[in-house]
Amino acid sequence: MATQTDDLQVVDEVIANLEPATDKAEFIVPEPETSPLAGDDLPLEMISLLRAGISQMSTMDKVREFPEFFLRLAQSTGLRLVLLKRWTSGLQVFMEENIQLPAEAKKKRRDGKAPIPTTDTDIFQAITEDATVYAGPVPVKHFPLDLTLMLGRGSRDRQIIILPLPSQNHWNTFLYLDADKSTENSLAVAEILAHYALSRMCLLNKGARNSKGKVAGILKAEMHRRKTSPDSDADLPEVPVMEEAVPATADAAPEIPASDGATAGSLTPEAILRHSGELPALPKAACHIMAVIEDPGTTATKLEHALAMDQALTAKVLRIANSPFYGAVREITTVSEAIVRLGFVAIRNWTLVTAARSVFLSPGAGMLYQKIWRQSVMSAMAGQLVGQAIGGCNPDSVFIGGLMQNIGQLVLARSHPELFQEILNESVERGLPYHVVERGRLGFDHGELGAMLIKEWNLSQDLEEAVRWHHRFSDEEAKSDRIAAMIALGEEIALCSSGLEENQECDVPDTVDQDPGDEELFSDAAKFLGVTSEALAELKERAVELKIDPHFFS
Repeated sequence: MATQTDDLQVVDEVIANLEPATDKAEFIVPEPETSPLAGDDLPLEMISLLRAGISQMSTMDKVREFPEFFLRLAQSTGLRLVLLKRWTSGLQVFMEENIQLPAEAKKKRRDGKAPIPTTDTDIFQAITEDATVYAGPVPVKHFPLDLTLMLGRGSRDRQIIILPLPSQNHWNTFLYLDADKSTENSLAVAEILAHYALSRMCLLNKGARNSKGKVAGILKAEMHRRKTSPDSDADLPEVPVMEEAVPATADAAPEIPASDGATAGSLTPEAILRHSGELPALPKAACHIMAVIEDPGTTATKLEHALAMDQALTAKVLRIANSPFYGAVREITTVSEAIVRLGFVAIRNWTLVTAARSVFLSPGAGMLYQKIWRQSVMSAMAGQLVGQAIGGCNPDSVFIGGLMQNIGQLVLARSHPELFQEILNESVERGLPYHVVERGRLGFDHGELGAMLIKEWNLSQDLEEAVRWHHRFSDEEAKSDRIAAMIALGEEIALCSSGLEENQECDVPDTVDQDPGDEELFSDAAKFLGVTSEALAELKERAVELKIDPHFFS
């Protein structure tokens, strides 16, 4: 006879054993019949579906049967379903149905963190605390950005259901379901079934819910935002949602989040950079190494001693010196040999890469931030190839410009995450380059933010201007326009050569910027620089042939 302890292991076993399969029992739906419940809201076949679901769940005596039930429901109706586990560091995907999620969403990162970062104020934390169902529109301010992007174009405009599952007295595993127009009736049925399933699981779990009303508060806040927002959701249809089973009290529901104190149109690059109080500063060790390199009297021995102060950077320099990017033939094992192979300028550049990463990417940074960062590093390397091929400037300047040009996106994401998400969503929905939407919403683009950081970090004025104008290098007012165009071309080559790394981990989706397959990406920058189609093709081939060491990005 099954024990209560056996029942409480439900989700661990579901995660270990449950796979979408066609050999599972079909979801049985009886023939539609006349029903007093039928009306304009749900067709008869949906009423039959609802009856069948309640009938089947009424006989379930183990909690593990409920996720299997909703899997069969998704398979029979076309609803999208995702099984998610919440760890202390975020969410991890364990199963999906009718949707294909990226492989990196299903495994923990090298540092042991979950792949989808969450916050203490998001909907999944609220559901964990309330042990209740969320059913309604996507709560944009309380929904993980990485998960929004994984779910694809138009996902934030869908109606969703999130059903918590108990495991060892914790409600930290979830079934996520959503629907498009063709399946919204099925989702309406699934909403009722989710509430019924939760009640049944509470009985089987021998635990009464103690709702704090946070989920109801998030739903109320999202509905209020959609009614009052002048921009993002004004044209979205209003879809009725079921009230929470446990009413939220006035003091239990979270307040509607206040704005940052400034609208998108009133923000300036200075305001964004100083939103956290101070401009981000380079680590002291990096500043010391760069100062040593800039000193005209520096010797290789002095640089070796400076690098020895940072063991992590020393190890990175050795790995980079042994990479194909720098034509490694024999293995280098000492820092002095690495200095000879790379040269002072290359070491300065990679010191800046390492330092900038530590400034902008915290240990829990999500996949989107990681991809923007990897794209920045790839743009830097492709920009160096462009500078070497075209000449007329220092290729290392193009390297740093390529690195810094996208850091402005990370700055905005950190200081104003909601605004960043809105710009990114609009870029995806309208099929426009990210920087075009930025200029429309803010009046400037991320190049302005990158330029201000270059100035703050005492790099060079030419580089500052090149990064500022890299999306507008043909403007009459543009300064350092040739370097700016090289930075732009390097970014385009990196976008179109996303297979630089064989396992595709460095791939950057078109949600971050332009469509990598669009040949028009190259026209402006290539024409401005006088790059022929043959030379451009050769640059692309050289970029694809590079074997990028993953340590470049870590």
